[in-house]
Amino acid sequence: MTNYVGWTVSEWKKFHYDATPDTSFELLAQLLRDQKDSDPAWISLATEDDLRHQWTFLQSNRNKKSLPLYGVPVAVKDNIDAKSFNTTAACPSFAYKPTEDATTVRLLRNAGAIIIGKTNLDQFATGLVGTRSPYGITPNTFNDKYVSGGSSAGSASVVARGIVPLSLGTDTAGSGRVPAALNNIIGLKPTKGVFSCRGVVPACKSLDTVSVFALNVQDAQLAFNVLAHEDLEHDEYSRAIPVNVLTSFPSSPRVAVPTNLVWCGEKENPKVFESALKFVEQTGCTLSSIDIGPLLDLAKYLYEGCWVAERYWGARDFLATNPPEKDLDPTVMQIIRGGENHSAAAAFEYEYKRQAILQKMRPVLKDVDVIVVPTAPLNPSIEQVQKEPIKVNSCQGTYTNFVNLADLSALSVPAGFRADGLPFGITFLSHKFNDYALLEFASRYMKAYAEKEPLFHGCLKDSAVSPLENRVVAPAALPNKLLTNTVKLAVVGAHLKGYQLHWQLEKVGAVFVEATTTAANYKLYALPKTGPVAKPGLRRVSEGGSEIALEVYEIPIESFGQFVGYVPEPLGIGSVELKSGEWIKSFICEESGYLAQGSKDISLYGGWHAYHDHLRQEEAKTKRPFKSVLVANRGEIAVRIMKTLKKMDIHAIAVYSNPDKYAKHVLMADEAIALNGVSAAETYINIDKVIAAAKKAGAEAIIPGYGFLSENADFADRCVKEGIVFVGPAGDAIRKLGLKHSAREIAEKAGVPLVPGSGLVADAQEAKAIAAKLEYPVMVKSTAGGGGIGLQKVDSESEIERVFQSVQHQGKSYFGDSGVFLERFVENARHVEIQMFGDGYGRAIALGERDCSLQRRNQKVIEETPAPNLPEATRQRMRTAAESLGSLMNYKCAGTVEFIYDEKRDEFYFLEVNARLQVEHPITEMVTGLDLVEWMLLIAADMPPDFNQKISVTGASMEARLYAENPVKDFMPSPGQLTEVKFPSFARIDGWVETGTVISAEYDPTLAKIIVHGKDRNDALQKLRQALNETAISGCISNIDYLRSIANSKMFETAKVATKVLDSFDYSPTAFEVVSPGAYTTVQDFPGRKGYWHIGVPPSGCMDEYAFRLANRAVGNDKAAPGLELTLSGPTLLFHHDAIIAVTGGEVDVEVGGRKADQWKPVHVKKGEKLSIGKLKSGCRAYVAIRGGIDVCEYLGSRSTFALGNLGGYNGRVLKLGDVLFLGQPELPSCSLPLPVSEPAPVPTSLVPSYSFNASTAWTVGVTCGPHGSPDFFTQEAVKEFFSSTWKIHYNSNRFGIRLIGPKPKWARKDGGDAGLHPSNAHDYVYSLGAINFTGDEPVILTCDGPSLGGFVCEAVVAEAEMWKIGQVKPGDLVQFVPLSYETAKGLKLSQDKVIEEFSGNVPSFEGKVLAEAEDPVLAAIPHTSSSPKIVYRQAGDRYILVEYGENNMDFNLSYRIHKLIDLVKEFNVGGIVEMSRGVRSVLIEYDESISQKQLLQTLLAIEKEIVTVNKWKVPSRIIKLPMAFEDQKTLDAVKRYQETIRSDAPWLPNNVDFIASINGVDRTDVRDMMYTARFMVLGLGDVFLGAPCAVPLDPRHRLLGTKYNPSRTFTPNGTVGIGGSYMCIYTMESPGGYQLVGRTVPIWDKLTLGSHSASAKPWLLNPFDQVEFYPVSEAEIDKFTEQMEAGHFEVDIVDSVFDHEQYMHWVQENSASIEEFHEKQTGEKLEEFNKLIQVSNAELEAGKAGPALSEDEKFSDDAEMVYSEYSGRFWKPLVEVNDTVKVGQGLIVVEAMKTEMVVAATKAGKVVKICHKNGDMVDAGDLVVVIE
Repeated sequence: MTNYVGWTVSEWKKFHYDATPDTSFELLAQLLRDQKDSDPAWISLATEDDLRHQWTFLQSNRNKKSLPLYGVPVAVKDNIDAKSFNTTAACPSFAYKPTEDATTVRLLRNAGAIIIGKTNLDQFATGLVGTRSPYGITPNTFNDKYVSGGSSAGSASVVARGIVPLSLGTDTAGSGRVPAALNNIIGLKPTKGVFSCRGVVPACKSLDTVSVFALNVQDAQLAFNVLAHEDLEHDEYSRAIPVNVLTSFPSSPRVAVPTNLVWCGEKENPKVFESALKFVEQTGCTLSSIDIGPLLDLAKYLYEGCWVAERYWGARDFLATNPPEKDLDPTVMQIIRGGENHSAAAAFEYEYKRQAILQKMRPVLKDVDVIVVPTAPLNPSIEQVQKEPIKVNSCQGTYTNFVNLADLSALSVPAGFRADGLPFGITFLSHKFNDYALLEFASRYMKAYAEKEPLFHGCLKDSAVSPLENRVVAPAALPNKLLTNTVKLAVVGAHLKGYQLHWQLEKVGAVFVEATTTAANYKLYALPKTGPVAKPGLRRVSEGGSEIALEVYEIPIESFGQFVGYVPEPLGIGSVELKSGEWIKSFICEESGYLAQGSKDISLYGGWHAYHDHLRQEEAKTKRPFKSVLVANRGEIAVRIMKTLKKMDIHAIAVYSNPDKYAKHVLMADEAIALNGVSAAETYINIDKVIAAAKKAGAEAIIPGYGFLSENADFADRCVKEGIVFVGPAGDAIRKLGLKHSAREIAEKAGVPLVPGSGLVADAQEAKAIAAKLEYPVMVKSTAGGGGIGLQKVDSESEIERVFQSVQHQGKSYFGDSGVFLERFVENARHVEIQMFGDGYGRAIALGERDCSLQRRNQKVIEETPAPNLPEATRQRMRTAAESLGSLMNYKCAGTVEFIYDEKRDEFYFLEVNARLQVEHPITEMVTGLDLVEWMLLIAADMPPDFNQKISVTGASMEARLYAENPVKDFMPSPGQLTEVKFPSFARIDGWVETGTVISAEYDPTLAKIIVHGKDRNDALQKLRQALNETAISGCISNIDYLRSIANSKMFETAKVATKVLDSFDYSPTAFEVVSPGAYTTVQDFPGRKGYWHIGVPPSGCMDEYAFRLANRAVGNDKAAPGLELTLSGPTLLFHHDAIIAVTGGEVDVEVGGRKADQWKPVHVKKGEKLSIGKLKSGCRAYVAIRGGIDVCEYLGSRSTFALGNLGGYNGRVLKLGDVLFLGQPELPSCSLPLPVSEPAPVPTSLVPSYSFNASTAWTVGVTCGPHGSPDFFTQEAVKEFFSSTWKIHYNSNRFGIRLIGPKPKWARKDGGDAGLHPSNAHDYVYSLGAINFTGDEPVILTCDGPSLGGFVCEAVVAEAEMWKIGQVKPGDLVQFVPLSYETAKGLKLSQDKVIEEFSGNVPSFEGKVLAEAEDPVLAAIPHTSSSPKIVYRQAGDRYILVEYGENNMDFNLSYRIHKLIDLVKEFNVGGIVEMSRGVRSVLIEYDESISQKQLLQTLLAIEKEIVTVNKWKVPSRIIKLPMAFEDQKTLDAVKRYQETIRSDAPWLPNNVDFIASINGVDRTDVRDMMYTARFMVLGLGDVFLGAPCAVPLDPRHRLLGTKYNPSRTFTPNGTVGIGGSYMCIYTMESPGGYQLVGRTVPIWDKLTLGSHSASAKPWLLNPFDQVEFYPVSEAEIDKFTEQMEAGHFEVDIVDSVFDHEQYMHWVQENSASIEEFHEKQTGEKLEEFNKLIQVSNAELEAGKAGPALSEDEKFSDDAEMVYSEYSGRFWKPLVEVNDTVKVGQGLIVVEAMKTEMVVAATKAGKVVKICHKNGDMVDAGDLVVVIE
């Protein structure tokens, strides 16, 4: 057997790392067996069962091997509580069994330590000798005739003998140091309060500390690091180690040695002490002497003064019980009872004396780092102590008794050996909190000591200490991190290089690290200047933040305090998050700073330096151009203008339409005014409204940007009339330039070259003549046209008259002007424009040109500057021409002179002037460094910039316009809400959209402009390509794929551009189009949305994972690639790009390009071909995988569609006609899909399962038994019947659940107790996927879109590997269930994974492995005890265990127990556990294949032993106050809809509130009042999906009688509040439901995490133990708040609090009489009456289930056509009415099943004479539905 004796911590850990867990446990067990009961060092030892429990519990920790004390055996002094051990304090009659560990023991266990036993001590920790215990004397480990020292005798002994490397003692007066010195080990006495004393039997409570014994300094340091934790809640004297704790003394520490040492007659030890001082000197210290006489006086007070009274206080209650004298040590009792008569006056007297001594010593100790003292003067023999117990003990405390009284830290270390071989020790003392520094100093000392003296472990002379063992670990490498020797500091303002305060950094020796930025959630303020130096203020914000430039420095830790002293208010040192995600120290600003009058938000500049550059620029200006400006626009240009207004400190005013209420420009503005309307005509181009807004806001100017009113001359004139400056040219200039014929005239006068053409043409005949002279082709243009309207090319004489009339009509219709002129058409023309500015007084300047030739339908797509392939001379001529035109007409502000450039002839012609800022202006800004909006404002204010300045163009810039338009569907607009917005960080983005932005169909589709700048065109092109590749937009279709295609084309790369080149551009969209959607087609992936079951987010994913995974294998995809799931009938898809696809699943006809294609094989689909998938012939679902996957947005870790919740997949819904889905391009940075992993290959036929099951041939499905079974829920007969029966699939089966028709179960109980009236009812718990739940008497198989939380028992769970079959059953199919063992079910899953991975083998089967009979699902049970409720561990499938607590009633203590279990599992990161989902009194634990059911069960049982049952507990609990409109119209309409479509008569109809009031014997106003006065405690989430709470009123008097709907509603509005008996729920989406509806609140599921309450990207609002209150609001208010909530702008009232259960129980007790009265009213006759009401109602429901039939007396003509349904389902709606005439194939009625709408069509033409069903009726396949004559 391995010899462990003398092992250090690192040696024990190394053994465990190298050994198997079983081998490790065996060595620990051997250690335990090696201990003898006769060993006086031990009072009690762990049992082997307890040792196994500790080891099993430790193995549950996923990170166990990274724990600092993994598997290290330790001992604990027996006055410290350790669960499963008695605590005796060395007094048998005092013994008690603690329910939980002392804090220090808990910390040891959490660090991985194993508690071996409890050690002997001087009784009640009173003594320094180790002889005062009825359990025997613990002898010295070197010589058993001598004492070991006390009181921590046993703990020192077991370390010194090498049994354990660490042990805990306590130290009030030296008990942690004296035994260390006498046994040659390390004794660490920490600063008082640094280790918690919770769970320690007090000796002298105000002075007690827990101490550590170790074999070396390194282990002592590690133990200190593990144990030093603040514990304010449980220990009155607990203290935290300071943040800037000293970790080492200077290289030459100041060490003091006392003069006049007291040795109590000892002769040998003084010599050893003197030798030890030589080793101390070798540490590099400066030795000096010190008089510690006052401290020695202080030491005497410990036993002479009032602190003896404190010892008596600690034992008083015990002594009052008159314990047996034989259990009491007489010396200890003499000392303790001596404190009985101390008065309070004496207490104060001695405290005053203590303070006087400390005051006296402070100046003496001020300049001392370390004091060296003998640990104890003597090495007494046992005989000496027995002769003079108090005298010897008192002498031993000479240098220890004062230490805690003086609040010092101490460390005892070996100092050598006496002539008799006994060890001697010295102690290093220092100021409080210098513990780490003492350890570091001791390591220096031990290094010097080891060079001269033999150094071995304790008394083990053959166990040498390695030199490394006494070397302390660097603080940064300790498990609980300390500050390193430097502090990283970020500076943002006056401390930057080159600024006024940088000298302060230099003075403290700061070292520059890097220049970087903050994370993008900070604001920077310029604070009011109060002195010579301007100061910044940095503030963290939750939204609207920026990246702020900063510099990072490292400051030596010893200088940091000096630096902090320089910091003036309101600044301080806090923390900042860097762009990298790292948090470091930084300047922060108090709220008083950034809110102070005169503080300015300068975040938009990006940093202090850029802001000061701006200030220097502004200093040259005498004043701002305007104080306030209104931006008469929206979208990206409004945002762009706002940025300049902010920069110029101009009050920015926004106007907005109704859809733009929360648009970015509105949120950015200083003031925003509603225009009240939707369309552009009602809002942005309504001159009266815009002018009224400007006047209301007091705007001095209006800037219109481009579009809308920017070129409206009447608007410009109106502004002038109203005394408002129009930031743009004069109205007259706009008119002249807006009419193309007058613009040509102006150009001609300015000498600008014109395209040969005409003036205004009177009629078509004149046009024909002119065109003949110009030569074809010609352009026919409306003089008032724009934006591509009123502009047509004519190629021949035959078209001229028609086109002329068409353009004339367009001009009149769109622009109110019918004027038309003609121009010669230039073949392969390029569009080059000059950015021109005029000052309004005859001066003009050209700022450069832009090539805008890439146009689609005359709309620009990508622009660039400089224009490529343009000779410099031509460029200059263009600029001169533009300046000439602007100068001639005294043009004012920004304008763009557009030219047609004929590259072949190197000629350019005037095209038109846009009298406004252009969309593409940013590229000019990028190459010139100018702000063109700023220029516009300055010119409008007659403060023009210098027009004589030289404009330098640097590099090249390109801009791509990102539109919400569908390039696959002829660029049709694509409105919608954006669910994902990603832009490249390196590019300039002029945009207005972000996640959550709603793109309206009312306006321009521009989303953003992506702008790059490079050193030349090639560099800019590379950056543009990269920027486009990194851009991702989801929620609406954009033209990003089209832009990428252009940017990557050879045409664009070689600049072979022309205005018509895109007309013939070969764009191959990497997409497919839905030509026909099929019955129910969605995007799904594997394994779905995992990890959110606990909050009610279903995994979605594939109903048949097996077929889907094989489809991905067939095309070579990664297993995570998303594909399509098809239900009942498939879609037709048009591929616009070559693709490789595979179709798997149920048998179905597949055609590609009209050719039949095989399933289960990769198929090549060429661009332009259609993939057509027909109706399924067998099975229910088929799957389509496409190589590379489908590029849809990831949501909560998956791309699967949860259509009911409107999330995931393609816009959160089923596919529809016309949808366009883009194929995955994993090579792009914007695409996060994984790359394909293998070549396409057919699925081996041996892996293709059979789907040939139907209404005559039953599916056989393997299930595991439980979680609920016989005899507690079902009778044994019922269980047998369940497995022997053949079950039919109900028509109402879908992705939420598969309903079964079969025998009614025989219940083993009459009701569900507190959980409900029916025996199927249980308190809400979390279901397993595949659970066969009995909803009443009807079973439903829970599938991948089902709800997680519910209240119905579950008899069996479909094995995970068998769930594919459930995905393939269809209405009418038969199923038989067979019981499988866990091992079989899990083996089946592993086999399935293996054959898919290896792509070979056979379809896994359980043949021959079926259980003979159902097994008991209870895996283990713990009976109710005083320390634990009843706990039942239930098998809940082959991947879940359901843990149920207590009896079937509501108890908050059980909820807390669940909370503690989840906390412990998280804390220990238990391996194999995937997710824990809590219910009311249970928790469902999902686990993976890395842990078996048995292993998990053992782990859970081990963890459960660590949980203490308490009635006094507290948990964090937020109080969340929500508005609620009681019985609003939407709520009432939902009830009405149910009555009209589902069930016309029920006790809860027509009004739910009336029903609740009636059955509870109260008025409806009482129900209303209850809703507004109750506080609901959240116990679980996901009751009706997506974070919906299962909450119960805290006041038992608010827990009403009630029931849920039967059957459930099919529709409930989002935000509806429901009551179901004791429980309250808030519906988080439009969904089915059964709660009684009482009102509506705001939506609490924040899908896109837009709200400030949705921290850390968590869309759910509530957490378990939150408390919900409702406050009354009107219906109009709730509608307004809902709108705000959906936009992320409703502030939820959240108060952080604590739920104190003890306090709550006191309140319940105080109100017990009225609570009891309430309960009595709810029981007895009232309950019986209610039960009877529901039973009668349910019976009526059953009786009414038969469908309609033809009456015998109904007669129809002989040729009447009977139309039958081929589907089973619910009759949803008729598409025709009686007497309608119909055609063959025309839809007649809609049947809804499996959430799929199926149309029954006419089989002949004729007149409808009868429709056999009404809405809501059930229809079976084969039922007559319509009669046609």
